[in-house]
Amino acid sequence: MTNDEPSPDPPPLPGDCVPIPHLSARVRDRNGELRWEVQTHVVPELDVDGCGSPVVLVPLEVFDLTEESMRWRLFVQRGGCGHELGTISGLDDPALHLGSSHGLRDLHVVSAAPAAVADTGLQGLASRVYSFDGRRYVPGPTRIR
Repeated sequence: MTNDEPSPDPPPLPGDCVPIPHLSARVRDRNGELRWEVQTHVVPELDVDGCGSPVVLVPLEVFDLTEESMRWRLFVQRGGCGHELGTISGLDDPALHLGSSHGLRDLHVVSAAPAAVADTGLQGLASRVYSFDGRRYVPGPTRIR
């Protein structure tokens, strides 16, 4: 087997395998203007378990999210259901990071920086690495860029 091929046995995931919700949400900018609508979706080519199991992001059930409060429930799909592995913040889909924890790859996420930081003249973006603690993905320190 090469490194590009999925491993045959996926690592066990915590919790029950449950139906993945299909939701939509509206995201507004700091001025209250509608920026875009988001919905439940599979993140293409994001393989956290080395087995090719789809990663599905579900927007929170919050009326009118903002760029700063954009959060997703993260599921790893196995068959017709999914294991919820935490909540991540971010404007874009997460990307794989170099490390791994408890059998799952770390994730890198870019999000909007809090308004107080963006008002200082910085670009207004924050980045964070999430690591799996055996039960959920947990965020590391936030870096403003």
